[in-house]
Amino acid sequence: MVTHTVVFTWISGTTAEQVDHLRQALDQVAAELSDIVTILHGADLRFRDGNGDYALVATFADRAGWDAYQAHPVHKAFVRDVVTPLQASRVAIQF
Repeated sequence: MVTHTVVFTWISGTTAEQVDHLRQALDQVAAELSDIVTILHGADLRFRDGNGDYALVATFADRAGWDAYQAHPVHKAFVRDVVTPLQASRVAIQF
C-alpha cells in the first residue's frame, strides 16, 4: 500500500469559490482514476496558525498504481488547470 499525502498553501486572494471548484474537480479525478483505492481531502479547519490551506491523502495498492496516477492525463490536467493557478506552495510525502 502506498499513501500519498499533499499539503497545499494557496496564493493570497484565493476565494472560497475557487477552493470549492478544486474540491469538486478532485472528486471528479478520484471518480475517473481507478488506481486510487481511497482518497480524503479538505480545507484546513484553522485550529492552529501555520497550517497549510488544503490537504489530500490518497492510497494506492502499490507503486505502479501511484505511478499510473501521476502520469495519467486527467491528473496532469487537474494539476495544471486547477491546482497550479492557486498554489503558493506544496509539500508531499509518499509512505
